[in-house]
Amino acid sequence: MSSSMQSSTHLDYCPLSGAAAKPGPLSVPPDQAVLEAEELHYHYTDGSDAVAGVHFRIMPGETVALCGHNGSGKTTLMKLLTGLLKPAQGTVRVAGVELDTRSAREVFRTVGLLFQDPQDQLFCNSVGEDVAYGPRNLGLSETDVNERVALALNFTEVQHLEHRPIHHLSGGEMKRVALAGIVAMQNSVLILDEPFDGLDPASTDRLVTLIRHLADDHGYTVLMATHQMSLVPEVAKRMLVMQGGRLIADGPVRELLTNVPLLEQARLQPPDITRFFYKKALRENRKPERLPLTIDEALQW
Repeated sequence: MSSSMQSSTHLDYCPLSGAAAKPGPLSVPPDQAVLEAEELHYHYTDGSDAVAGVHFRIMPGETVALCGHNGSGKTTLMKLLTGLLKPAQGTVRVAGVELDTRSAREVFRTVGLLFQDPQDQLFCNSVGEDVAYGPRNLGLSETDVNERVALALNFTEVQHLEHRPIHHLSGGEMKRVALAGIVAMQNSVLILDEPFDGLDPASTDRLVTLIRHLADDHGYTVLMATHQMSLVPEVAKRMLVMQGGRLIADGPVRELLTNVPLLEQARLQPPDITRFFYKKALRENRKPERLPLTIDEALQW
């Protein structure tokens, strides 16, 4: 990276130094959005809108859930944010830098995308080779590559899988290995497309814990697409709601997850425990207030 690029983009990285080092977050001013969509539009081949006028800003260290029913435009939006698709109109900025063909290489070092199907991004023969692929293509020395791989495997708790063939992994293992590849790249902004899709409860719990650890303890910025509303309060503090390619709501998780009419409009359901207390209040002719988002909250209240 040139010095001029560093000074203008704030794309600074915390280098690894020893086995105890942790991947460092993106260095940006506290008032600078790390991810910004400005009036994004994208059209299907038939001319209909896949994404229509989407605008939002995500600040450093935020954990944001992007929610919507299947076909609402979540995956298309994520591909626009990572440069896999080019918008018909509008702008994507990463740490203040406009995403285009000239800046894409540097932006790709900052933003890591976890595909909905991890098989779409795991293509080497073994786990260790796959996690090493990205750092090796950054031109790092083999010593640095090996250090990053060891750290990422340990960080995502898949070090025991280092020599395992990719095709011998379970779905949950594939998700964590794919995330290890992002950690090894020191991608400080994580974009996760339906990360819990197809996982069993135990694998889901482990992935929830890992994402929270990356965000809460290491300052990663996380944008996570999901239609599993019960998992949103476990990970995110803020929520974006999409319907028909448009962003129809942006606010705190508690505010939007307890707005049952809004969720119904977006063809989503609140967490089961929230839905139970909402319907219970209506049946008792009470205004639904102070709805719990989790079973623990319900028990405490």
